[in-house]
Amino acid sequence: MDNDSCKISVLCAAYNHEDTVADALESFVRQKTDFAFEVLVNDDASADGTAAVIRSYAERYPEIIRPFYQPVNLYSLHRNVYEEFFIPNARGKYLAFCEGDDYWTDPDKLQLQADFLDSHPDYAACVHNTVRHFCQSSRPDEPFVPPAGDRDLSFADVVPGMGRAFHTSSLLARRDILARHPDFYHISFRYGVGDYPDALWLSLNGPIRFLERSMSVYRVCSNPGSWSANLDAQYNKFKAFVQGEIEMFTALRAHVSGEDLALVDRELLKRQYELLDLEGRCEEQLQPPYDQIYRSMPASYKCKHFLKRHFPGLHSLYRQKMGYGDW
Repeated sequence: MDNDSCKISVLCAAYNHEDTVADALESFVRQKTDFAFEVLVNDDASADGTAAVIRSYAERYPEIIRPFYQPVNLYSLHRNVYEEFFIPNARGKYLAFCEGDDYWTDPDKLQLQADFLDSHPDYAACVHNTVRHFCQSSRPDEPFVPPAGDRDLSFADVVPGMGRAFHTSSLLARRDILARHPDFYHISFRYGVGDYPDALWLSLNGPIRFLERSMSVYRVCSNPGSWSANLDAQYNKFKAFVQGEIEMFTALRAHVSGEDLALVDRELLKRQYELLDLEGRCEEQLQPPYDQIYRSMPASYKCKHFLKRHFPGLHSLYRQKMGYGDW
């Protein structure tokens, strides 16, 4: 397969996904398309049997699966597998994404999305709804985005956060856009987040088409090392996440203007308020410009805020009882 015959490159990052990566790979090879596609899958020096599972699929489907096996964990070294391995080696016109603990559920997914982008050259990407599956609780599955029909997503839809727009396992994007990452992407990636700035960058380069049809599953807390695992209870992890978003939005300001700039500034203020909360700087949250956020909060939040300001010991006990640790 060469660059001219390959339409889509599926990018699959895997780490300690021995129990789930076969579901992902199987969902890739079962895609029904009238074009050629490839799957680039990277094992980031997993400590379990993930590499063996990938190797078995690569041997069975050598015309589709192109594996990469890292001798050391790149993520822990703050190296970007997408920029170092995936995008430089991808031969497709479009890029699809699915990590090794998620999977696709519809064999027509790639065909439907590619057909849309082929016929709408002004669109930057095509996404769809996803089922959110909670691995470590009895909470029932739910749609990632509340049903609202097929529609276009703009920058205004993406900037509040990807949790309100689409999940990464649904994304099919134009390779030429993601091959030229902006500065705010690199800033965010230093804090371990790449999908959010990707979504922002795509939305600045054209509309994103959202298909209501659910065609993938996102496993929440699939293993202790997953990004979603117990994030609220890990102070340093969550604080770094918020700091990264603050730096990302600060850099993003140079890429927008008018109403979009106002949206960015609003989200930046929210993240700054959240960082004050994490650092226990409660009195500053009551001063301009943060007081407007405080006033919009529900009564339950204000009660906890009062407890944190005036009775920090009791607040600490409350957090420990709720399983959040001592912030």
